Amino acid sequence: MGTYVVTGSAGGIGGATCRVLRTAGHRTVGLDLAESPEADLSLTLDLMDEGALAKAMAEAGPLDGLACIAGINAMGRVTDQPWEDFRRILRVNAGGTMLAMKHASPQLKDGGAIVLMGSVSAHIATDGSVAYHTSKGAVLGLMRAASGEFAPRGIRVNAVSPGWVDTDFTNRALAKLPDGEAIRQRASGAHILNRMARPVEVAEAIAFLLSDAASFITGEELVVDGGFMRRK
Repeated sequence: MGTYVVTGSAGGIGGATCRVLRTAGHRTVGLDLAESPEADLSLTLDLMDEGALAKAMAEAGPLDGLACIAGINAMGRVTDQPWEDFRRILRVNAGGTMLAMKHASPQLKDGGAIVLMGSVSAHIATDGSVAYHTSKGAVLGLMRAASGEFAPRGIRVNAVSPGWVDTDFTNRALAKLPDGEAIRQRASGAHILNRMARPVEVAEAIAFLLSDAASFITGEELVVDGGFMRRK
């Protein structure tokens, strides 16, 4: 079977993606700041360390696919977001994704696949999260641009955009808000399925786009939001 690199592999969606791929018989290489217990090979690094990232991709390859899931958030509006926070979120969410693709490219087999982590936040807005929204719009633009660049090699590039997902990432963000629990309840009800996604449900969509079952899909965004945007 194949070998797949997953960035953000210590998180909820990243860990679930490693688990789904391993269950299908694939080898997974997890890249994250922390150890990735769900990956066959866990490599700890900062995506902003380009040298370390290039070395990790070389160690992991040759590759059948790449899932770029790593991401961060920090609350703030245009009028009060610290510039360093805004820049850091763009660097990790969009820049880290670009660097992962850049250094995976020499290891990717022709006919492979790349999946980026988008978000419904690229389409709709939540007050006080300007940097995250901006970064996810950038990721979708990156996906569309890269799909053409990789097409001559038969490498497909797509994105998965979830709504709210029940992960530690979400819990940490809500914990910083005085009305976090109330927001959680409203967020669950904002989906027409009346709940947040489970990480594995997003992971299954990522695994589908990485698989041969999606062999004629590229340059596309698969929205996995439980009907969240239908209500917007």
